[in-house]
Amino acid sequence: MISLFSSLEAAAVHSYHVPWFMYGLVVLALIVYAVIEARHTKRDHEIKFNEAVRWSVIYISAALLFSIPIYFFIGRQASGEYLAAWAIEKALSLDNLFVMGLIFSSFKVSRSLERRMLNYGIAGAIIFRLVFILAGLELLKRFEWVSIIFGLILMRAAWKAFQEARGGDELEEDIEITDKTLWKALTRILPVHHEFVGHKLTVKIDGKRMLTLMAAVIILIELTDVIFAVDSVPAVLAVSPDRFVAYASNVFAILGLRALFFVYQSVANKFWALAWALSGILAWISFKMIAAPLGLHVPVSISLLVLAVFLFGSIFVSLQWPKKVKEHPIHIDE
Repeated sequence: MISLFSSLEAAAVHSYHVPWFMYGLVVLALIVYAVIEARHTKRDHEIKFNEAVRWSVIYISAALLFSIPIYFFIGRQASGEYLAAWAIEKALSLDNLFVMGLIFSSFKVSRSLERRMLNYGIAGAIIFRLVFILAGLELLKRFEWVSIIFGLILMRAAWKAFQEARGGDELEEDIEITDKTLWKALTRILPVHHEFVGHKLTVKIDGKRMLTLMAAVIILIELTDVIFAVDSVPAVLAVSPDRFVAYASNVFAILGLRALFFVYQSVANKFWALAWALSGILAWISFKMIAAPLGLHVPVSISLLVLAVFLFGSIFVSLQWPKKVKEHPIHIDE
């Protein structure tokens, strides 16, 4: 039993020897994404389901393929950590997508503008995740007991995911209150024109420069992502305390969020058991974070197996026993 918990994976921050061109590949992926989206957003249009599925497959394939150069140029352990961290970030992003959908519906965002607004959100998320990951690693390096605090944060997130899976009203109320609070603070601090003006971010009203509603909603999405990063970054660091692996997994998970959003909007209710899987994944990672300073280090292969069981198991259960899931729209006063 002891051997089950002994592994090269350690709670302490470690750094792999990463060749310079691996960083270059991540930058190249960001450039390619920017070029693709710049071309597609020249003409705002509504994203259809088939188009979203096609791009989701492309981005998921790219993320999985990136594990190959990690395997050959960094190592087998790093490759396993990358895949586990990517899968965790992808699973946790489902809650983020859910809230984004609620925000879009609350502000009656045109479906033709959603892609452009999501791209702004993704750009901000890529920057903020880098800051959060570096800060989290620095804390883990200086204070090993911070791992326990991260574990407790994830335990709270697991409990909230469990409440959501049960369909409890408490979580719905928390989401509504959080978004209303953010929105009221935002409009109190910044001059906001409560209308969309094409895809402009600012507009002059009576000689005063103001943010359009589109810009304000984008900022609200960015703030929401920062809140979600409090859960997702510790979860990723629980799998890989290496800055390159942790950030690369985040980048490739985030780049596919835009396409996944439009797929998720169509199938969210169908795969109802994913909410239960998310709760289980968070509880598992919470255990890893709390147990690590106590000398119990779970092999990354076990983490991958647990993730696969939760994710594929929830998909199987959802398809085998379909059920109607209630929708709980939130209402944010403009």
